[in-house]
Amino acid sequence: MDPRGFTLLEMIVVLAILGLATALVAPSALRGIDSWKRQAELDSLVDQVRALPGTARARGRAILVSTETLASDQPPLRIAPEWTLAVDKPWRVGANGVCEGGQVRVGNAYGSRTLDVAAPFCDPVVRP
Repeated sequence: MDPRGFTLLEMIVVLAILGLATALVAPSALRGIDSWKRQAELDSLVDQVRALPGTARARGRAILVSTETLASDQPPLRIAPEWTLAVDKPWRVGANGVCEGGQVRVGNAYGSRTLDVAAPFCDPVVRP
């Protein structure tokens, strides 16, 4: 009999160990991926807020950020459909790119955050 190779029992044991390891690691890996996706959406929104002064200057007209404009066909800020955007008090970015500053509330099934937008350059800060 040739002693090289693996028996069927050895192969089954190795596959069972790999299956257990995968079962332990997979849930946390999936939660991590979801967390990364949510953070990427929030980062995209922050980038859009930072770009508002340049957009207003390029268009040559002011941009109003309000709950109504966020719900319009051409919103000043866009985010994935599972998210909500709201503004308590409307604020604007002038045609010259000067930002009045304000807040944007963003939320999804996992919770909500507030973006504080500071004048005059639309510098956003994310608060829990």
